[in-house]
Amino acid sequence: MAPDRSVNLATREGEEERHHWLRRCREHGHRCHEAHRRDGCVTMKKMKKKKKKSRVTKEKKAVGLKLEGEEANKSLYICYLEHHVGSWVAYVVHSIKLSDLLSSTSFDHALQLRQVAYKAGLDLPGSVRCGVWGSQILFIGGMKPSFRFGLGACESNSVVWHRDVYAFETDQPQRRRESNIISKMDASFTLLQGKFNPLTVELRGKLYALSSRLVDEPPSFEVFDPKVGSWAPLPQPPFFKERSPYHHNGNFSYAIAGTKMFVCHEKCPVFCFDVAHPHREWRLVPTMCQGGPFPFVSKALVLDLPADDKKIMFAYSHRRWCLGVYLMSLVENEESITRIGDLKLPMLPLELGVAEAFQFVHIGGQKACLVVTQLGLPYEDDQAEYEPGTHKTWGVAIPFQFQVDITKVDKGKKDCFTLQFMPPCIFNFYTNPSTFPKPEPAGCFVL
Repeated sequence: MAPDRSVNLATREGEEERHHWLRRCREHGHRCHEAHRRDGCVTMKKMKKKKKKSRVTKEKKAVGLKLEGEEANKSLYICYLEHHVGSWVAYVVHSIKLSDLLSSTSFDHALQLRQVAYKAGLDLPGSVRCGVWGSQILFIGGMKPSFRFGLGACESNSVVWHRDVYAFETDQPQRRRESNIISKMDASFTLLQGKFNPLTVELRGKLYALSSRLVDEPPSFEVFDPKVGSWAPLPQPPFFKERSPYHHNGNFSYAIAGTKMFVCHEKCPVFCFDVAHPHREWRLVPTMCQGGPFPFVSKALVLDLPADDKKIMFAYSHRRWCLGVYLMSLVENEESITRIGDLKLPMLPLELGVAEAFQFVHIGGQKACLVVTQLGLPYEDDQAEYEPGTHKTWGVAIPFQFQVDITKVDKGKKDCFTLQFMPPCIFNFYTNPSTFPKPEPAGCFVL
């Protein structure tokens, strides 16, 4: 399946393309919403007439998601970059208890996120992304001056890449007296090289950082080992090697399964890096997606199944407003994904707009959530994006729970999977004064 077309936000041309793309998305979202309301009754009548079992079963009744044990003590954290006049940024962390978020069952009542951490300054780089290290949320990579969404980064000769790492401690007993501090990590956490919007993931007690584009000199990929207390370079990915046929700039797709990192962009096939492999080299996975790229953008959510060599994977398609469900096989050197089905996501109120940024989070067990961290209103004035002030920002959490019958997985995959969407949970927050609208999402986590 051909990947969804996405927008390169790292060039000035990409800025114009982004605006055109958003307009098309908003218009498409408006038409889809109207068609959904118009044809809904017809669709339901057709569904009633069909008595055959569907390949993917979606429960119709929406009830609240029940949290169990430690899940009720967890919180949802959403990190943003707030851009200010003068090309400086602020790092902001908002939070809400899962028990409060998932108790909302009505579109009429939006929940207010709480700002739990804030750091601003002319010295802070933009184009950072967040990852988790234990109970800490890390802000990693970036550059100065700070471009909104990285726009124009490639064309600027004045860019300075930053290697510092900043952290916010979410575990209250371990926090300092000032509970909202985002502090710079010590010198041992300084990256070997700058990173642009890096993928940051903790695997087997080590921290891995992979840049989303080539910047300056290698390494674009490195690992932090707490036993050594420093970062070490890792092999340069083929898509960052200048003489490689896969060397192109593009929007990346990721899937983390066990000790394996699967990475591609829309112009290259899927490559795998296994952190447990003794040689630790990138290898092409020709069996994945028939030798092409992933059929989705950004990071998928991969969760365990009872079978050791199989996983369930969830991905999002902004084109069709649906949740893609895949069965992943991790047989060595024969890794692959098989589409189980595409499920239409619950329709949102038209006044909320269309999803422009999202991320999956795992709540626990067979419960997960698609978090829309940025929304764009239909037909909104693009000029309003550049008016500084204090702005109300909206988001939506779409929780779901699922079941997989592993005994049916190898029997044609019919009826092996059941999923139930819960009522979408709407939330909002206000940006800090003198910021541009639409803060840039940097990460979303359940801790």
